[in-house]
Amino acid sequence: MKITKALCAAALLFIAPLSFAGKVVVFDPQQAIMQTDAAKKRMQDLQKKPEYSKMVAEAEGLKADLEALAKEAESKGLTWSDEQKLEHRKQIEFVQADFQLVVQKIQKENDDLLKGLLAQGQQQLPGILEALVKAEDIDIILRKDTTIVSMPAADITGKVIAELNKAQAK
Repeated sequence: MKITKALCAAALLFIAPLSFAGKVVVFDPQQAIMQTDAAKKRMQDLQKKPEYSKMVAEAEGLKADLEALAKEAESKGLTWSDEQKLEHRKQIEFVQADFQLVVQKIQKENDDLLKGLLAQGQQQLPGILEALVKAEDIDIILRKDTTIVSMPAADITGKVIAELNKAQAK
């Protein structure tokens, strides 16, 4: 009997704070900012830039070169002398270094765009979130990436994207 009462008391202590929480929602700020129409357009604009397109094409070409070199080593490597193997390994290392450099340049361009978009979006988010909190009687907003389990209906990211699109269209 005492064990049952103790378990009930423990359960109430655990559940009680949750019952006072009210409406709890989740939100992914980075996804909201990156899924706006303006962000998608800026990403498309970046991809259309000749120098960016050239870097992407170069990276794809170098990747193809690496695959061809690996295939060549696989098919002919057993017949090569130590000197040929060494020369081939050097060639692979040079192509890998070139590939890594181009990928780093592409990543830098993407990161710069992302930082700009996030900075712009971070300025608009507080007002949008505040309006949603009032309009939908929300008590708590949790970051989606730190939430273990949530129902899809609790995710307000789509609503925030729509509001960001409206704000950016003005």
